[in-house]
Amino acid sequence: MAPWGIYVHIPVCPYKCAYCDFDSGVYPEPMVSAYLAALREEIARTSAVLSPDDLVADTIYIGGGTPSLLDPETLGDLLRTIRHHFVIRPEAEITLEANPGTITVEKARALRQLGVNRVSLGAQTFSERDLRVLGRRHTVEQIGESVALLREAGVENVNLDLLIGIPGQSLGSWEQAMDRAFSLRPTHLSVYMLEVHEGTPLAAQLVRGVLVEPDEALTVQMYDRFLERAEAEGYEHYEISNFSHPGFASRHNLKYWSDEPYLGFGCSAHSYDFRERRWNLATPWAYVEAMRERGEAVAGRIPMTEQRRIEDALMLGLRRRSGVDLRAFRDRYGVDVLDRYGDQLASLCEAGLVEIGGGILRLTRKGLVLANEVFAVFV
Repeated sequence: MAPWGIYVHIPVCPYKCAYCDFDSGVYPEPMVSAYLAALREEIARTSAVLSPDDLVADTIYIGGGTPSLLDPETLGDLLRTIRHHFVIRPEAEITLEANPGTITVEKARALRQLGVNRVSLGAQTFSERDLRVLGRRHTVEQIGESVALLREAGVENVNLDLLIGIPGQSLGSWEQAMDRAFSLRPTHLSVYMLEVHEGTPLAAQLVRGVLVEPDEALTVQMYDRFLERAEAEGYEHYEISNFSHPGFASRHNLKYWSDEPYLGFGCSAHSYDFRERRWNLATPWAYVEAMRERGEAVAGRIPMTEQRRIEDALMLGLRRRSGVDLRAFRDRYGVDVLDRYGDQLASLCEAGLVEIGGGILRLTRKGLVLANEVFAVFV
């Protein structure tokens, strides 16, 4: 089997953002301690049922939540647990998600000493007004300060997460945000369209009319502007929402889009081993209780039939800007995509959503923003 990607979910946050519906929040210290103990138990139990040849990993991604809130000793203990139960390749990519304002000189140095070589900063926006709308408590200045501190400590590989489609966000403020983001020269940028989820404070403000619904056409225009700017700045657009300097694409996230195996630990974490997809219970409380009572916290499983694996591989592969190599796909899965989906692909080509050339199937520029319409064809 190919080396695993290991994902660890840390749900702790210093506060809850207005738009967030993730499994994260503010938890008392006893709960955090119990959660970390359950994490260590899950890692140990999972590794115990794998063969020695299947214990190799080449990426670790610690996400959340705000895992940068963990003190270096706690984070070090977590990484030592992983290294004790898995063989982590020397060149492994080890990513930690962080919020601007949680990075200090001491923490940046400690992260580097622990082997963290990539940090993903939740910048979200470079507008103080938009930060307030999102309920973020860091400042614009703290984004640049965090990038500088990480670089000084030797962590050169830094991603910035950015959001478009924020209620009230203007094209002008987005242009300014792009100026600030590119001036920092991060090795990686991720740009996502904000999804407003029912039950969040942001959704309630929209219902009450305190904020105006995001303009979809304007959001698409922002995305198009970013594509143009990123290309001009020398970034490679390698996935719908992801851009990097050459050689700095996220190796962990590429596993998701390339039909490679990964293990997820913690509440709501997902795993995939070619045979099935499975996911853990969503809340930290349920996760801890399940680990105590039955030694696992799996909430659901989907067996990977041949057809499902083909469908997933096509949908996820199309997320990559390199597209799907039709010959390589046939060699790996025994399916000629043009034969099986010829009529559907003809309609998508006519609509200008996909293109086929040189043996490659890929999304068009138009298809990037209407990707879900393309993916629906394969399920």
